[in-house]
Amino acid sequence: MPRVGGVVPDSYGLSLTVTVPTASDANPVDADDLLVFTTTGAYHARKAAAGEVVVLKAKHPVRDGLTPLGCHVYGYSRVDAFTYTGTAPAIGSSVESAGDGTVRVAAAGNGSFVLYVDATRNYCEVAMP
Repeated sequence: MPRVGGVVPDSYGLSLTVTVPTASDANPVDADDLLVFTTTGAYHARKAAAGEVVVLKAKHPVRDGLTPLGCHVYGYSRVDAFTYTGTAPAIGSSVESAGDGTVRVAAAGNGSFVLYVDATRNYCEVAMP
C-alpha cells in the first residue's frame, strides 16, 4: 500500500526559469542543486552557500550561463508584473504600493524581490511573498 503524503507533483507550486551566469563545465548546476536569487541581472541565480535560505531548486542540469534553468521556487507565492512610479527599482529591491495603482521602491525590505526591470516602460516583474 502506498503511503500518504510526500512530494507533490511538479505542476503544483511556483516554478520559474532563471540563468546561472557562473554555470560552466567546470562549475555545473545539477538537477536538485539548491540556489538563491542574485542581483547581477534579471532572473539570475547562483548556488546557495552554507547557511543561506534555500530559494530555488534546479529541475535539470545546465553547463553554461546562458541556458535557461527550470527551478522550483520557495518562499514566494507568485511572480507578477507591475507598473512602477518614481525611481526604477534595482534587481533585488523590494517594492510597495505607491497608492495610485502602481508600486514604488520600498523604504525597507518586505519580502518582495524585483527580478526584472524595463525602465523604458516603467514595468517590473516581482517575486511576491
